[in-house]
Amino acid sequence: MPELAELKLTADYVNKSSNGIVYTNVKKNPQHKGSELDIPFKYFKITAESKGKEIVMHIKDDDSETTIPIRITMGMSGHFKVTNTGQEPKHAHLKFFRKDGTTLSFVDVRRFGKWTQGLSWNEDRGPDPTTEFEEFKSNIINNIDRKVFNKPLYEILMDQKWFNGIGNYLRAEIIYRMGNVNPFLPANQQLKKYPEILELCKDIPMLAYAKGGGSIKDWDNPFGENAIQEKFMLCYGNPKMLKIKDKNGRMFWYDPKWQEVLHDDNLKDWDYYSGLPSPSAYERVINE
Repeated sequence: MPELAELKLTADYVNKSSNGIVYTNVKKNPQHKGSELDIPFKYFKITAESKGKEIVMHIKDDDSETTIPIRITMGMSGHFKVTNTGQEPKHAHLKFFRKDGTTLSFVDVRRFGKWTQGLSWNEDRGPDPTTEFEEFKSNIINNIDRKVFNKPLYEILMDQKWFNGIGNYLRAEIIYRMGNVNPFLPANQQLKKYPEILELCKDIPMLAYAKGGGSIKDWDNPFGENAIQEKFMLCYGNPKMLKIKDKNGRMFWYDPKWQEVLHDDNLKDWDYYSGLPSPSAYERVINE
């Protein structure tokens, strides 16, 4: 699934490929269940910005200052691609036609992407850790004693209300790079002891962005061969690491040194998947 870095790259691509371009129309693939877009402008311009795991496209009337926002989530495989009109990819579900005879398409092989006209950012998602770091950090610190932060660290990092834009590969890389942080302990205890985790929630996505995004199944880097091809993943997908499924069915990759904790018979009463360890198990691990 595209995460924070990939959404930034996607917005960059839309902006770069739309610079100076005049759009004339937009059509939805009738086979897609998504809503139709109603753009009343004869000619319009498009810009995009990302925040966490969302993109907002701004459709601006070419004859006035009127702008219509369209909120888009990428799902598992969504991306944009410019082609000649009539040569759009098979799974192009939104087609933005351009005056120069080309089309900007929203392509989504797995059809999990969604769009909503007239809406900007989702208020249920937290601040972006890369562009709104102080707000992101305050949002967590000020709520750290809520019950939700009793969940294991590896689980809470996927909660978009608090960690907007952090997904499966980013959580693995953030935790692995901390080295001494046990991902299976409660998040509140770990975040208080290691506040540097929050810094990595900014730095690691920005590193991924600088390196051209993560290598993710079903997601095509919009910059193609021009993307920076540097190794980024140290933990996620590494055959030397271990993995388990979290309670949402997502695979979590982790350092093998934490395997002993997971399989310690003395901790069999610890429910990792609810994130609520019994007092005896909690004290047993923390005091080691």
